[in-house]
Amino acid sequence: MNAQLEITRRPHAIGWARGARILVDGSEVASIGAGKTATLEIPPGKHVVSAALGGCSSAANTIEFASGETVRLDCKLKMGLFSNTFELSSADGRLLTGTPVVAKHHGTMLLILGILGFFLGILGLAALVQGIADLNKMSRGQMDRSGELLTWIGTILGAIGFLVNLLLIFASFALGHR
Repeated sequence: MNAQLEITRRPHAIGWARGARILVDGSEVASIGAGKTATLEIPPGKHVVSAALGGCSSAANTIEFASGETVRLDCKLKMGLFSNTFELSSADGRLLTGTPVVAKHHGTMLLILGILGFFLGILGLAALVQGIADLNKMSRGQMDRSGELLTWIGTILGAIGFLVNLLLIFASFALGHR
């Protein structure tokens, strides 16, 4: 007799139009919309379960499924100031722990945004914010460190470009009101 895996995705304003991908043993087995529940038949034994929405993935969790058992999980997007993660938790609210998924780095994109930040300050600000988020993920082992140097350079160039544009705006106001 198979076990059942019941996964509920909590409603969230971010990513509501996209389905969260549910992976069991590395294979996608379901896509769940916001506020929806999926019930899957799982053979008894240990299986690795994870969820992903776009570039945000949950940790890969090893769960022991007993014959006839129903395992209930919640998946949700957790928003933070500098990082966003997708989490799987048991129905009683305990966060499942597992091996973190290592995301690809954004070093090249940050370098381009940092350079463009000298011409459009808002792009420099974007490079600064994303760079800080990526460096935090790299330090926690959640992102590929091979792009760390590009990330640092893009973040620094973005900060300088943003500050230069900000100073030019203040100077133009100061000189324009004399």
